[in-house]
Amino acid sequence: MIVVRILRDGLTVREQVFHATPVSIGRAAGCDVVLTDASVSRDHAQIERGPDGALVIVDGAGTNGLYAGPRRVSAEPVVGRLRARLGLAEIEIEEVSSDATQPITLEDLHGLDQRRTPLTWAKYIAVAILALNLETVLMPDFWSPWNSQRFVAVVWQSASLLVAMLVLSSILLGLLKAAGRKVRMADVLRHFAVFAWLRPLAAVVSLLAYYALPDGPASTFRAMLPLLASVAFFAQAAAIRRRPPNRAFRWAWAMALLLVMAGVGFTGSYSARRGGQPEVDYNLQIPLPGGTTGPAVEFSEYAAELEAAGNRSADPAR
Repeated sequence: MIVVRILRDGLTVREQVFHATPVSIGRAAGCDVVLTDASVSRDHAQIERGPDGALVIVDGAGTNGLYAGPRRVSAEPVVGRLRARLGLAEIEIEEVSSDATQPITLEDLHGLDQRRTPLTWAKYIAVAILALNLETVLMPDFWSPWNSQRFVAVVWQSASLLVAMLVLSSILLGLLKAAGRKVRMADVLRHFAVFAWLRPLAAVVSLLAYYALPDGPASTFRAMLPLLASVAFFAQAAAIRRRPPNRAFRWAWAMALLLVMAGVGFTGSYSARRGGQPEVDYNLQIPLPGGTTGPAVEFSEYAAELEAAGNRSADPAR
């Protein structure tokens, strides 16, 4: 079966099914698919079978031409779903089989194009701001007795996050549309709402790691968590509304981002060491119930490490 869909602003407004070729398309009343747009010629194009039996759309010498993507073509094979433009009218052609009904997946449902209201935007923004404020609340300095303006700070942070999220969402939306994605602002805001929870999750896991792991592995693990959260956020952002969904595409983006961020982090750390910037050798943590303490060393051992570090700094040959 051959399906021809008439599109408007990227959405299907009419669909016709044909069981045989040729299928004529144009403004004339006798065409199989009638397009009323004034930019379409009376006999603009025709869908037919090539010598190899493959489906192809052929330009019928229409005044405003036949386009497949940005290219003006005289003929274009139909592979999967083909979007073509006749004048200013856009159509989609697909050859479908009459096989048994295929089950749909949860990812297929998420990929459906749904119209969302401003209330949905507000919900996504509120969820994202809640997640990022929760990360702030989990920081030890938030509960410091010297921090008397903590709740005022949360209000100001929420306002700043609102502005930043709208700006970043607009930039990401523009980039995705430039890549040819059928994406809406609600899709981008939903991404922020879901993946913003990686930040407080990383804070909780970091807190538990501090008490559960030895000092060295805990420090490495805690340093990696924000990096991994950022990589997951941007890798999934690159895959919004990508058809078909491809796990390998996400992993490729994740690996590339991981390498770039790891390189930036290594360069910054190396520059700090070369410049003599001291490393932070303590951690502030929210105490766990029951008085559980984190990893510790004897003061004499700590003092000996400080003395050794001072000797290395004073001796340029080392």
